[in-house]
Amino acid sequence: MRCARPVTRALRGVRWASWQRAAPSVWTYGVELENTPRQTVFGRHACYVPPKVLGYELPSGQIPEVAVAGRSNVGKSTLVGALLGDAKLVRTSRKPGRTTTPRFFAVTSRKEDAARAAKHAACFLVDLPGVGYARRSKAERAAFMESSAEYLAARPRSILRHALVLCDARRGPDEQLLDAFDSLRVAHSVVLTKGDRASARDIVEALEAVEERFSRKLSSLVPVVHVVAAKTGAGVDALRAHLAAVVVAD
Repeated sequence: MRCARPVTRALRGVRWASWQRAAPSVWTYGVELENTPRQTVFGRHACYVPPKVLGYELPSGQIPEVAVAGRSNVGKSTLVGALLGDAKLVRTSRKPGRTTTPRFFAVTSRKEDAARAAKHAACFLVDLPGVGYARRSKAERAAFMESSAEYLAARPRSILRHALVLCDARRGPDEQLLDAFDSLRVAHSVVLTKGDRASARDIVEALEAVEERFSRKLSSLVPVVHVVAAKTGAGVDALRAHLAAVVVAD
């Protein structure tokens, strides 16, 4: 699937010492992505698993998980719906900040009810509460962040395989959020959202900012940056394939 046209056209002549374009919507820093078989997991079947089905606890099996984090207005719910292939599964609102606790979505190879899906899922996509929504009280924002931090700290890294840190392509990496994932030593990668609204210079500056993080500190940040436009579907297939390789295949 093509990346958003303004990004593709304007970046065609850009050259990097360290960044390489692995796909129309994917850039890598000093690494080469292996050719992986076309994934067949994401976008087929998925369902929301309510807390009651999980006994109001975190899943106890060995099903791998990938977390999705970002500020409340970054388009997180839209991207989660696009990755799952069913926007109706994820509540979206004109008022950001509706997700207040981690929400588990079971990705399955066939249609199943929530209870069976929770036991037989290929993986869980975990939608973390949005960070920093201004219309919430300071106490509420702190509670949301604590809820996410507790989840991230509690999950063994053999289960929590990866995290996507969503950042608005027009504003670049969210340093505060990336620092939090570094401190918890969770493998994570940057996903630049709203790529259809970003200029070429926005993307270039965002990549430069990510490169700067690699140059100044040891990090659990994975050197792969995806640019997506969830509403149009641009970049979503490439991100699905990456997740299938990192999270599911082992």
